[in-house]
Amino acid sequence: MEICDRINKIIEHEGLTTASFARKIGVGDQTVRSVVVLKRNKPGYEFILKIAQTFEWLNIEWLITGIGEMETKNGGENIKHIETTTQINDTLNNLINYLREKDNKIERLIEEKSMWQFKYLNLYNKE
Repeated sequence: MEICDRINKIIEHEGLTTASFARKIGVGDQTVRSVVVLKRNKPGYEFILKIAQTFEWLNIEWLITGIGEMETKNGGENIKHIETTTQINDTLNNLINYLREKDNKIERLIEEKSMWQFKYLNLYNKE
């Protein structure tokens, strides 16, 4: 069973149409249709994440791999793990960007210092 078939099972389980499923998870109707009806595309990370965030009962491992049961027994622990991981990644990305900004500032200050040092030496040598 492919992932598009598993998504169709979720739609059936919830008693939704393709359009109502798309609205419920916050994805465009055509995007959902291209995955589950036409089977032209595979769902991306954001698509799968929105499904996981919407249906807390869903076993994410089953959705992605087909292994195990469709419904989770741990009451939404999978989505909490995904959200925590996403928050950690966001925090790390923010920290990396902050450090890059500081590195760039340090480099600019070193260049400025060198320029002033050169000007000072030239001025001192002239006298």
